[in-house]
Amino acid sequence: MSALEARWLAEVVRRREERDGPLDDAQANAAALAAGGGLAGRILVRADVLGAREGWRDAILRWGSRARLMLFAAGLLALLAGFGAAAGVLGDGSRPVNVVWAVGGLLGVHAVSLVLWLVLTPLAGRGHGLHAGGLLGRGWLKLVALADRSAAAADLPAALGGLLGRGRAAAWGLGAVSHGLWALLLAGAAVGVLALLATRRYGFVWETTILSAETFVAFAAWFGALPGALGFPVPDAATVAASGESAMLEEAGRRAWAGWLLGGLLVYGLLPRVALAALCAFAWRRATAALALDLSRPGYARLRFRLQPASERLGVSDPEQPGLPGPRHHAVAAVADGEAVLLGLELEESLPWPPACGGAGWPAGVRDGGRLDGRAQRQAALQTLAQHPPRRLLVVVDARQTPDRGSLGFIAEVADHAVETRVWAPHGGARSAQWAAGLVRIGLGDDAFTADGGAARAWLGGEEGGRV
Repeated sequence: MSALEARWLAEVVRRREERDGPLDDAQANAAALAAGGGLAGRILVRADVLGAREGWRDAILRWGSRARLMLFAAGLLALLAGFGAAAGVLGDGSRPVNVVWAVGGLLGVHAVSLVLWLVLTPLAGRGHGLHAGGLLGRGWLKLVALADRSAAAADLPAALGGLLGRGRAAAWGLGAVSHGLWALLLAGAAVGVLALLATRRYGFVWETTILSAETFVAFAAWFGALPGALGFPVPDAATVAASGESAMLEEAGRRAWAGWLLGGLLVYGLLPRVALAALCAFAWRRATAALALDLSRPGYARLRFRLQPASERLGVSDPEQPGLPGPRHHAVAAVADGEAVLLGLELEESLPWPPACGGAGWPAGVRDGGRLDGRAQRQAALQTLAQHPPRRLLVVVDARQTPDRGSLGFIAEVADHAVETRVWAPHGGARSAQWAAGLVRIGLGDDAFTADGGAARAWLGGEEGGRV
C-alpha cells in the first residue's frame, strides 16, 4: 500500500473502533510493538494487521483499482464528448458556421466552470474533505464509491474525507481530476474541429439585429489577440466586416476564421486546463506527502499506552547493574513529624488524578506530589523530597505495566527520603505479583504493595487499622 492508503486504512480502523468499540487486537498490537519506531508508525502496522483480517485492506486496494479504471473510462468519454461537441457546433457544412455561437458552444460551459472553480476554491478554506474540488472530480469519486456496496467498503469514503479534510489535499486531488477531464474534453473538441475543418468546406458568418459591425470587429480582434501572438491566423477587420453580410467563402477568409476558432479553443480552453491539472497534481503530491495522523483523536490516544508504554517512552538511562539499589532510609533520623505525600509514577493519561480511594476522599494534610512521567519531573520530585522528607510516602503505580528496573530503582530512591513507603495499584492489575516481588527485592518488605484503596488511604492518613 502507498503511504496515503496506509493512513487511510488507519482512519478506517479508528472510525470503526470509535463507533463500535475496540477490536480484538492482541495479535495486531504484538506486531506493532515488534515493528518498533514511533507511535504513528506502530498505529499503521496495527491497522495493517487488523485491516487485512477485517477486509478493509483489500477494499482499499480494490477502490484504487476501480478509481483508475473509471478515470480511464471517464477520460475516454471526455475525448468522445469533445469530438461530438465539435461536430455539433460546426455541423455538416451545409450551413455556414456562426462564429459567435461556435465560440460559445465550445468554450462557454468551460469558461463558466473555470471561473466558478477559481472563485470558490480559495473561499472553501480547509476542512471540506471530499466536498471540495471540481464538479467532474466529485462526480468521478461518487461513481467509484457506488461501484462497491460491500460492508468492508462502507466506511471508506468517510474515512478518506476525514483524513484529507484537515487541509486542501482533497481540493487539490479532485481539482486535478476535474481539470484533467476538462482538458481531455477540450482536446477531443480541438481534434474534432481540426478533423472537420480538414475534411469539409465551411463558410463563416456572424449575425446580428441590434449590434453594429464594429462590435464584432472588436470582439474578433480581442479574442484573437493571444492566439495571434502565438502564430495562429486572425481575420482582419475587412474580413470580419465582410462576414456579416454573407458567409465568408473566400479561401483566405475561411482559413483566417478557422485558425481564429481553433487557436481560441486551444489557448483559452485546453492550455489553462492542462496547466491547472498539472498545478493541482503537484499540490496534491505535496499535500499527501505531508499528511499525518491526528494522534489527539480519542481512537489514537487510547492506543498510546498499549503501543508505546510509558517505560519505553522514558528509555533506559543507565546500564543494567548486578542488583537493584535499596532505600537506606536517611530520612528516619531527619524527620520528627513529617507530612504524608502522594505521587504517581508512569500512570496512563486517562487515569484521573488524584485517583479515587473509595467512598471518602484523601485525608487532610496529604500533599499532592503529582504525576511523574519524565526524567525532569522525577529529578524535581527527588529534590523536593530531599528538602522536605515525608513521614509517609504513597507511590501510585499501574500494575498493568511490567515493573522495570527504572521504576523499581526510582521507588527505592524516593523511599530513601521517607520514613515509610508504600506502593498502591488502583484496581490491581495482571502484574500485581511482579510488583510485589520487585518491592521485596529492593528491600521494602512483603507488605509494601496493595491494591486496596481504603487500606492505602488509612495508612497514608496514619489511621489505626490502616496497615497495608
